Amino acid sequence: MQTNEVKGILNATGANIYFHSKGTGENLLLLHAGIADSRMWDKEFHLLSEKYRVVRLDLPGYGSSDFTGVNYSYSNIINELLTHLDINHTHILAASFGGKIAIDFYLENPEKCLSLALLSPALSGWEDSSYLQEYEEGEEKLLQEGKIEETAQFNYETWILRNRDPELINSDVKQLVIDMQIKSLTKPEPDHPCEEIETEDNILQIKDIRVPVLIINGKYDVQDFHDISELMSKELPSVKRITIPDAAHLANLESPELFFKMISEFFFDNSKNS
Repeated sequence: MQTNEVKGILNATGANIYFHSKGTGENLLLLHAGIADSRMWDKEFHLLSEKYRVVRLDLPGYGSSDFTGVNYSYSNIINELLTHLDINHTHILAASFGGKIAIDFYLENPEKCLSLALLSPALSGWEDSSYLQEYEEGEEKLLQEGKIEETAQFNYETWILRNRDPELINSDVKQLVIDMQIKSLTKPEPDHPCEEIETEDNILQIKDIRVPVLIINGKYDVQDFHDISELMSKELPSVKRITIPDAAHLANLESPELFFKMISEFFFDNSKNS
């Protein structure tokens, strides 16, 4: 069967970006979470490519993508990748920090987005709870002490384990999350300092999202992300919100079959060919 599979490195403005494209049909872009890389979408990437042209990438500083010491914009990097792959319109599946990037990208490029499926999305302009602020301070302290493996474990416990019995979490999920963390945390600093070209506080603009939106959270997700999803479900004109039981921040890793069923139905319902 023809898969039209392509892997490569795009020399984008501010970063060398690893990307992987597979399949034919309507385009579907995958954006990973901030505690992960494109490997978090392994199952979804291959299954969705049976019906769509799916593109996943490692954001700069994650996986096989690196900063190049020039100021960068996530939206510009996505635009450069889409142009490189001759993509004019795409559905987007994004998680957590990747969800924030997807929302920002839509608000800057609404004509390019067909629909948004967002797993535990972050949101530009959201004021973090005291819990998240303490988490960030704890992570920073560990990093300053050079404790890479401890930082990865801390992030796993904060975002995935969530005070549950460790036996409830598949060991493969833990290993993948730890591996993705360590790969990012051990990347060398770029030769020249670079900064993100920040977007607006798009929390004020989300009501302008006009495409269909699916929002998914795990029941045990960090409360901030339930609150963000609740806010978005009230503000957006076309939105469906679902909570997956027995899962936390990255529900696709803990409940892959249920998660895939939900996103498959969503993208099918919003496909031009459905």
